[in-house]
Amino acid sequence: CDPEEIAVNRNSTEALNTIIFGLNLKAGDEVVGTKQDYPNMINAWKQRATREGIVYKQISFDFPIEDDEAIVNAYERAITPKTKIIHITHVINWVGQIMPVKKIAQMAHTKGIEVLVDGAHSFGLLDFKIPDLSCDYFGTSLHKFLSASVGSGMLWIKKEKIKNIWPLICNDKPDSGDIRKFETIGTRSFPIEQAIGEAVNFHNAIGSKRKQERIHYLKNYWASEVRKNPKVKIHTSLNPKYSCAICGVTVDGMTPGELDSALFNNYKIHTVGIVWENISCVRVTPHVYTKLSDLDKLIRAITEISDKEK
Repeated sequence: CDPEEIAVNRNSTEALNTIIFGLNLKAGDEVVGTKQDYPNMINAWKQRATREGIVYKQISFDFPIEDDEAIVNAYERAITPKTKIIHITHVINWVGQIMPVKKIAQMAHTKGIEVLVDGAHSFGLLDFKIPDLSCDYFGTSLHKFLSASVGSGMLWIKKEKIKNIWPLICNDKPDSGDIRKFETIGTRSFPIEQAIGEAVNFHNAIGSKRKQERIHYLKNYWASEVRKNPKVKIHTSLNPKYSCAICGVTVDGMTPGELDSALFNNYKIHTVGIVWENISCVRVTPHVYTKLSDLDKLIRAITEISDKEK
């Protein structure tokens, strides 16, 4: 990426809200997103709709999906002549589905529509370069798969579009084409920002491709084993094109909250119970530092828990 297209901030929410509230939209203009997007972004778009009269349209998916065209077509059907921007979550945080961002963006651009990408769970996980996604705007957190400090994030804007976006926090040159106008956020933690470099060094020492392949291997290591159990269901594709680290799992007869609690209370395994818009499962997310012995413990735990369910 061109450094003149990158602003360092504090997280994905700040980065994406900069675009959501900085775009010049008027009453009646339409935005297309999904019900499976991250709540902070959904609420930001809803706030603009309430205050300014834009139209926020949400499509919905039943994941997992292993069909790019079905996903692209779902977005396309929601488009009207009033659509100005499409909001895409690169990796759905609830269940790990990888969305075909480039194909959606290319479709949108043929219709003169801009594209904003939420890359909170893709940056540092998947092997890609932001410009190759064909999007106009990209926001991410750096504390997730890049493993930088909490409180570090990044905003990328295609250079020629910087001048069109209002800063989220006041700047003396709000119509400037200088990306730095998005970094005037008041007092900030410089140690957090200085630590980003060390995280980047660690990431580069492994390599994006090797890191993605390793984490996908770790996800499939446990998921492919527990799915053999008739009482266990996997809610995420095992195809590397459609998922990587995050995977959803359920055990028959248990709610996500019950399974999440059983894993932590009885085995000290941290997971997240998910109930959100067509998604009901426990989210498990290994990282590059996760050991196979940790995943063997997870497999054993899920097996023992399922054996107790009648």
